[in-house]
Amino acid sequence: MASMYFLFLLLILIIPILILIILTIILKPRPTKIPIKGRHVFITGGSSGIGYALAHEAASQGARVSILARNVDKLEEARNSIRLSTGIDVSVFSVDVRNFDDVKKAINEADPIDVLICNQGVFIPEEFDKQEVDTIKFMMDVNLMGTFHLIKAVLPSMKSRKDRGPCSIALMSSQAGQELIYCDERYCIVTMLAHLVHALPY
Repeated sequence: MASMYFLFLLLILIIPILILIILTIILKPRPTKIPIKGRHVFITGGSSGIGYALAHEAASQGARVSILARNVDKLEEARNSIRLSTGIDVSVFSVDVRNFDDVKKAINEADPIDVLICNQGVFIPEEFDKQEVDTIKFMMDVNLMGTFHLIKAVLPSMKSRKDRGPCSIALMSSQAGQELIYCDERYCIVTMLAHLVHALPY
């Protein structure tokens, strides 16, 4: 009788664990690799840092690359560096993402875009009670509204495309998202991304 009771308890514990393991294997998200050779990759904040590294990698994989940033000199320097090391010429756009009309003009000029990487971002670390309102507004305008402007400008052409492969939008975040203001911006961006999943046709 005791052995039957022990077996029953064992089954009660083992069966849910087995189901959980099976579900984990079946439902585990798998990374999707989208080939970018011959496709147009548009990267903001592409004149330095992560954006530059992404632009360099995309160019070396045979993508058509456009980079957007504010500083013309840095853009030209990035373009020359990528051309020198990969032999690929990238397009550059000197635009402030806070200005929707300028963003829309750059996106229309670069169209069609297969992959948009919203990588622009600023973070000015300071204690919240000492931070100027204008500084907070500047960060919000670049990081949050800038991303909104880019997506708003590119989405119509991405949705109406018929003959090109799948399109993608990537949004960058940061460990600095743990800071109060930056955290709110990054949360909004993640929420925006969740809605984009339903907006894109692929």
